[in-house]
Amino acid sequence: MKTPVKGRRKSIVILAASGCALIALSAFWLSCRKDEKLVTSGPCEAVADSRKDIERFLFPDGKGKGDTSELIDVSNMTAEQFRAKIESFPGKVVRLWMPGEKYWLLTGCAKTNKIEMAKAMDAFSSGDEAKGSVVGLFANYVGERGDVMPAFSAKLMGKVLPQWFVTKEIPSLDWISFEGVEDDIAALTRNGIRSMQVVRRLILEGNMRAAASADEKALDDAVDCWARAAKRNPNDSMLAERMERLKTNAEVFFRLGKYAQALKCYETLVVIKPENAANVYNFGICLQRLGRDELAKKVLARAKKLAEAR
Repeated sequence: MKTPVKGRRKSIVILAASGCALIALSAFWLSCRKDEKLVTSGPCEAVADSRKDIERFLFPDGKGKGDTSELIDVSNMTAEQFRAKIESFPGKVVRLWMPGEKYWLLTGCAKTNKIEMAKAMDAFSSGDEAKGSVVGLFANYVGERGDVMPAFSAKLMGKVLPQWFVTKEIPSLDWISFEGVEDDIAALTRNGIRSMQVVRRLILEGNMRAAASADEKALDDAVDCWARAAKRNPNDSMLAERMERLKTNAEVFFRLGKYAQALKCYETLVVIKPENAANVYNFGICLQRLGRDELAKKVLARAKKLAEAR
């Protein structure tokens, strides 16, 4: 198939010097939708870690009386149900975060005073508990309750969707105090937060393209969105959640001997993160099992180089 994206062409060259094109991704997406049951339920590690980081940012001294948070599986929630959840959630200041596609976090703060960025930075820099960064966690931020509620005005039917909230203007950060933070660091932090939000919108654009159509080009463009996002923020938890599902499907397909389906999963993982040695290796093994020995040899050699360079 023809690929209009430069990044895709680069991945193809990396994986197959012979010029062999990638397998059409439309078949992959149809197979993954059909076999969604193969994916284990529950939040992935990246989503769980992101939740802890958000709580560490909001409550650097630990939760006080009236402070609360809840990770919610919205996959089967209607817009009305979710709106009711937000409206009834306890706390003077309620905020919505989206660490994953289906697991969203509501936080309620008992006090209305500003969050001290300096204290939050100290909490992240001390010890090894924080999995991400202060800047990185803002990829997940949607807004306060007042920012979120207008999204429901014309969308009260059917399943609640993340793009209702996250494609709007990037929310204000006037609830954060940068007092005690050097001016240059504060400026870099604000720019970094904006960048993380832009990356998240790119991921959501890919999600929407993948969900809206089985058209080959649309699905090709979806994978390109994720690949571009991965270059700017490889640790985004929503992207990690999607890649974890791909990896899980790939492993199950491989154990069942469905090597063609496993190949498509690993192929997509490699396009998104071409420097991941394990995924490149597994891609090569699938090619080997399917009798495509010449290409498999080149891909496995690439995996070895990546592993040795780590």
